[in-house]
Amino acid sequence: MLKDMFKKTEIQVALIAAFATIFTIVGSIWTSNLTNNNQLELQRIDEIREMKRTYYNDLTEAYTLKLMYNDMPDSIEKTEAQMKFLKEASRLPLYASQEMVEFIENMKNPIIAKNTNVKEFYIIMRKDLCSNEFKAFENLNDMSITIPNNVIITDSQGNKKIQGK
Repeated sequence: MLKDMFKKTEIQVALIAAFATIFTIVGSIWTSNLTNNNQLELQRIDEIREMKRTYYNDLTEAYTLKLMYNDMPDSIEKTEAQMKFLKEASRLPLYASQEMVEFIENMKNPIIAKNTNVKEFYIIMRKDLCSNEFKAFENLNDMSITIPNNVIITDSQGNKKIQGK
């Protein structure tokens, strides 16, 4: 009888050890998956932020050139600056917040661009870069792709000149 009792106790201890092992393995797998998913999410956020930063660098350069040539007479440089700005502005909906897209839409107008505080541009950009969200636009009615009035063409002799619409 004592022998049977020891056998039952051994079986109970073995079952408890087996269940503890199973729970440990399941817990380890769950924790590993959770950690891996978090690392993948953080990596995705870093990649998106880096992509945005690259595009914002291009946009900032184009915006600066646009403002620099805004009051200058028509020239190849002014036309190139306008073309680059419009190209970068057309890319915005692919990565930027709606607030930035709306801000740049207004900057397409030279008078508004001249009278706008550049600080506002940087505030919106920083806010967008620090955001980990990518929200759908609420209203697309005011967005457009703007084609420049003038473009640069190269004639058969390799000379560049401004061509109007």
